[in-house]
Amino acid sequence: MTDILLVGDDGSGSAKSGTGACIARTERFRYALEEAGLTVSVLSPLEGARGAAEIKRSLKERSFDCIVAISPFPAEAVVIADPDIPVWIDMNGTHPAEIQLQGNEDYKGRERLVRILALENSLLMRGDGFSTPSRRQALAVTGELLLLGRMGVKSSETVPVEPVPNCSSGKFEREDKSASSFRIISTGSFNQWFDEVTLFKALESVMEMNEKLEFVSTGGRVPFSPEKYDRFRKMVENSQFRDRFKLHGWIEYDKLLEIYRSASVAVYADIPVLESILGARTRVLDWIVRGIPVICTDGAEISEDISMHELGIVVPQQDYQALAEALMKLVLSPDLADKISANQEKWCSGEGSSENLFKPVVKWCENPVRISTKPTGKRTVPELNSFSYLKRIFKVLSADKGLAYAAYRTAARIFPFIKCSGGK
Repeated sequence: MTDILLVGDDGSGSAKSGTGACIARTERFRYALEEAGLTVSVLSPLEGARGAAEIKRSLKERSFDCIVAISPFPAEAVVIADPDIPVWIDMNGTHPAEIQLQGNEDYKGRERLVRILALENSLLMRGDGFSTPSRRQALAVTGELLLLGRMGVKSSETVPVEPVPNCSSGKFEREDKSASSFRIISTGSFNQWFDEVTLFKALESVMEMNEKLEFVSTGGRVPFSPEKYDRFRKMVENSQFRDRFKLHGWIEYDKLLEIYRSASVAVYADIPVLESILGARTRVLDWIVRGIPVICTDGAEISEDISMHELGIVVPQQDYQALAEALMKLVLSPDLADKISANQEKWCSGEGSSENLFKPVVKWCENPVRISTKPTGKRTVPELNSFSYLKRIFKVLSADKGLAYAAYRTAARIFPFIKCSGGK
């Protein structure tokens, strides 16, 4: 039986740091691999060299057949540790597209981009197999590997890249809802892709039409996009319906389950950016597996699945009226909600099941193999904190903020005792 070291985030820290997607992805991998009869040990390392040291200790204390690593930072720690066993890397998001959303208003945008490109390069140059949370991203990763010369010159040298879309894990469960109220929920981070303005306008619109509606959110503010949640809270505070908005923030899992049980519908809205095109919406699966109808905007790949399998209602991005109409459609048609929940149960036990979608990963883990072919190409960004990397950072910062600032920031990377603010 294969013995796997799963390196990710088990949630023992906190999702408030923006690691919620990594926690959810780690749990789905653990569940799928264990359900397939494989032995799994989960490690949640620190970032960088300290995390690499933890991984080395684990490998010294116990013999593992392979490593499955969740990106970004847990997988980076694995690469730094440089294990001599096969490594499967889950590229959990298109990280450069996520960095793009942070912009460059603080003049650190290019530095952040160089940093994440160095990380992305290190993962792509080391993995013996890759998975992604969307089919679209699998194609993007394949293109990156071709550019780096990692796909070899014959088919036998091809590095496996498998789309493993976010899927249901666990038993489908649906709670009977109260007929006296209609509760709309939103759970998870208000990330950079989140469209809080369209969501708020749609909620105000439906609240004006129906006095029984209330909105409940959990999660919210994260360090790399605090303005999203802050802006939403401000709009709620100024709303005439403020008493019908319940913003709980980050809460314990048991309390989150209570909110799931009382939900009539779950909603998210995103903006038209590259991250939406290539990314996944992990939170949606937690709604679907509990029989909660989903209303969302188009753009992300999961919206295509929702539309195709009638797991909810999909509307155009940045169209609050369409979002409001979809919400009212479910308010006025309980039979439609029942039909959607029935479709969700069918999808969770078939095409959207963990057993079905994780087949390629399970197959690889049962017979893990290291890729021996040397890359034909080379990294597009030098290794993190190497001399060439520091030269790149200096050049980028000089162009953005001048020589003095560039010298300060570069020195802060060479001498950690110098106070350094900004990207890691």
